[in-house]
Amino acid sequence: MVSVIPNAVVAENFRPLFYTSNEHSNSVVSPTESNHRGGPPLAHRFGPHDTITIVVISRLFYNKGTDLLIAAIPRILASHPNVRFIIAGSGPKAIDLEQMLERNVLQDRVSLLGPVRHEEVRDVMVRGHIYLHPSLTEAFGTVIVEAASCGLYVVCTRVGGIPEVLPGYMTEFAKPEEDDLVAATGRAIARLRQGKVRTEFFHNQVKQMYSWTDVAQRTERVYDGISGVLPHDEFYPGTGVGAGGGWSATRGRAGVQSFALIERLKRYYGCGIWAGKLFCLCVIVDYLLFVFLEIFAPRARIDLARNWPKKSSHAGKENEKDGDLAMKDAGGVGRKRSARHHREKRREA
Repeated sequence: MVSVIPNAVVAENFRPLFYTSNEHSNSVVSPTESNHRGGPPLAHRFGPHDTITIVVISRLFYNKGTDLLIAAIPRILASHPNVRFIIAGSGPKAIDLEQMLERNVLQDRVSLLGPVRHEEVRDVMVRGHIYLHPSLTEAFGTVIVEAASCGLYVVCTRVGGIPEVLPGYMTEFAKPEEDDLVAATGRAIARLRQGKVRTEFFHNQVKQMYSWTDVAQRTERVYDGISGVLPHDEFYPGTGVGAGGGWSATRGRAGVQSFALIERLKRYYGCGIWAGKLFCLCVIVDYLLFVFLEIFAPRARIDLARNWPKKSSHAGKENEKDGDLAMKDAGGVGRKRSARHHREKRREA
C-alpha cells in the first residue's frame, strides 16, 4: 500500500497579474464545466497580431532539457512571428544558449534575465502567457504548479512525475523530443489565440489542490492509518473501484484486499512484459514448494519458539541497582586484596 503526498505551494505568493479574491471557480472544476455555471468572465482571446510571451525559468543544465530548448526556440519563433521568449536561470548551458541567439539573430525576441531569486519568480512569470518546461528528468516539478498558479498555460515534457502534477486542461504535453516540443508549443499558442484555455481559473484551482492545509491533513491521515487510529477500510476508501468496478493491483475487483494466489499472480503479471512472466513463474515454484513442505512437514508438527518474557521497567531498574552494588562490592574486595598483597611483598623483601 502506497500513499502519495505532493509538495505544497503557497499560492498566495504566485498570484496572476490581475487577480481579485472574489473571482469565480472556488472549486476545482474543468473549464467545460465552468462554462455552464453562468457568470464567469469570458476567456481572453488573443488576436492574430497580439504578442504571446513564453516564459522559461530553469537551471540551464542538460537534465533540464536546455539542449532541447536551444534547438526548439528558433523553430518556434520562425513559425510564430508574434511570439517572444523570456528565459531566466543560469548554468553551464547558458553559453550555448547565447551562441544560438547570436547565430540566429534573436536577441530582440528572446530576453535572457540570468539567475533570479525565488521571491522574484512570480514577477517574471506574470510577464508571460505560456510556461515552457522541457525537462528530461523530473520528480514533481514544483515550478509548473507555480506557473499555473500565476495563470500561465503550461507546456511540458511527459517525463517522471510531471503528468500527475496538473490536470490535463492546464497543460500541453510533449515527448522529450525536439519535433514534438515544437508541435506542442504550437498547439498551446493556437489554443490561447482561440480562447480555448481558461487560465483565469487556474489560480483558485491550484490554491485548493496544493495548499499546506490539505498536505498537512493528508500527512496526518497517513500516520493515523499506519498507527491504527483509522480502520483499514477507512484508510483506503474505495481503492480499486472505478466507474466500471475495475480491478485494482492492490485491492482486487471488489475494493477489498485479496491475498488469493490468483489475485497475487495478476499483480505480479502486471509488473512488465518479461518481468511479469518471470515473477509469476517464481511465485508458482515457491507455492509448489510450500505445498510440498506442508504435506511432508505440516506446520502442526513444528514447535514454535515462545516469546521471551519481557521484564518490567521497575524490575529492570532494581536489577541495575543490584548490579551496581555488586560491582562496587567486587571493586572494594579487589582493592583490599591488592593492598594486602603489596604489604606481604614488602615483608618478604
